[in-house]
Amino acid sequence: MTAGESSQQRGVARDTLLKYLVSGGDERLDCDPVSGLNMYGYGPAPRPEDLAFGSSTASTISAPAFAAVESYYADLMRAMEAGSSAAVYDREIRHVRDDLLRLLGLSQNSAARIDAILATSGTDIHLFSAALLAGEDERALMTITLMGNETGSGVMMASAGRHFMSRVSSARTVAKGEELRPGNATRNATIAVRNKDGSLRADSEVEEELRGLIELARAAGLRCLLVVTDVSKTSLLAPGLETVLRLKERFRTVLDIMIDACQFRLSAATIRAYLAHGFMVALTGSKFLAGPIFSGALLCPPQMSARFKSRMLPAALADYCGKAEWPEDWAARDTLPDRANLGLLLRWKAALFELERLVGVAEDRLIAVLSAFTDAVSDRLANDPAFEPLQSRPLDRRALWGASSALRWDEIPSIFSFYLRNCTNGAMLTATEMAAVYKDLAAGGNGVALVRLGQPVRCADFGDVPASALRICLSAPLVAAASRSDEAFGAVVAQAMLVLDRTAEAAARLSDGSNAREMRRSA
Repeated sequence: MTAGESSQQRGVARDTLLKYLVSGGDERLDCDPVSGLNMYGYGPAPRPEDLAFGSSTASTISAPAFAAVESYYADLMRAMEAGSSAAVYDREIRHVRDDLLRLLGLSQNSAARIDAILATSGTDIHLFSAALLAGEDERALMTITLMGNETGSGVMMASAGRHFMSRVSSARTVAKGEELRPGNATRNATIAVRNKDGSLRADSEVEEELRGLIELARAAGLRCLLVVTDVSKTSLLAPGLETVLRLKERFRTVLDIMIDACQFRLSAATIRAYLAHGFMVALTGSKFLAGPIFSGALLCPPQMSARFKSRMLPAALADYCGKAEWPEDWAARDTLPDRANLGLLLRWKAALFELERLVGVAEDRLIAVLSAFTDAVSDRLANDPAFEPLQSRPLDRRALWGASSALRWDEIPSIFSFYLRNCTNGAMLTATEMAAVYKDLAAGGNGVALVRLGQPVRCADFGDVPASALRICLSAPLVAAASRSDEAFGAVVAQAMLVLDRTAEAAARLSDGSNAREMRRSA
């Protein structure tokens, strides 16, 4: 083999790997043939030149993670050529499950084992949990979720047991909005945690509304699944944990709890505490961990596994997953195909690479880095007239640990949401204008690095004008990089300040153009 042939083969292998990284999901993974980017503006190849602070939406795989996945992929292909592809995939996806549980410090002995279902996305997890609980007994199911502006656009539909996209991971076309199990619909109720002006509703008000919803459901002979979001798109833990624990105590077997931790902005200790309460926990590797989209997991504590392991699944779920992605002793595997989703496997490998790096950083160093970054970004957003911070509140998990517990790294925010102001008249930019700023920053060009912020979140109305907030976020790779030294931390903060500089400049350009058009109309 010549050097040229070897180089050519490596190029072909890399191209095939890139195709696998965007396979085995729905149309959200599709990349534009010209730009090479998906609907979120991200692709499967590393882009180290980007200013990557948008992990609340999605991320581009890091260069070190890609190198690790590329090496793993070469070994995987050799193993599949030498043996049964199905058997190799089953073994490797089991290793992914075991590695995830190991990195989270979760027991894998039979008595206290945590079961993990792997899924292509966080939205799929909502679909799976609703499917497992619906029809468990003669009572129908009602799911209660936050409004989609704090979770995901398809969550409410998935939680109602309906197809939420037009194509599934098997590549089959489905009817978006159609019930998975026709005639056995799951109800979905949503609750807002913000007022119309974007301010936060009082915990007591939210709790009263939730209690009323569950009381009505119980009176109607329904069971409920309450989805608690930790952390939301705008860095909220909602509903509050004191509310959640009171509701669980009050309604007991009527109410199950799932923690939507799909941002993965919480520690292994917090995940273990949720599971110890008997709560399911949903995770993804594509937000804080900054793996490529899609990679999800639903963690089930022993008491939930005991309820689920004999459950059969709706036939339609066979298009969403294969048997290897489900725990070995669950009846659900019997109805699922022997389908290998190499895209899911490779994306989880990238996410676990980043989780391993994060777990290797000492807790006190994580606290120092996150605290100092929070101070720097919060000060800039509060004192620069170009920005207006979106109201938030502390991540309060004292109900899990007790009021006197020490500060933990995941109680420090890593998502910072803000509005932008017109530089001339001080008015808030509208939702349409915020979307234009986001698009401008993500376009880059002329040798300027792309700025990656979290997509605008529609979270308020100012009068009758819709308003959205952009988000600047820390990711696990950024935290790991900043933890290496004071100089490395300074470089990450400098990048964040540059991102905010560029954001303010984009808002000023848009404001100048809008003001000029307004002056021409008035002339």
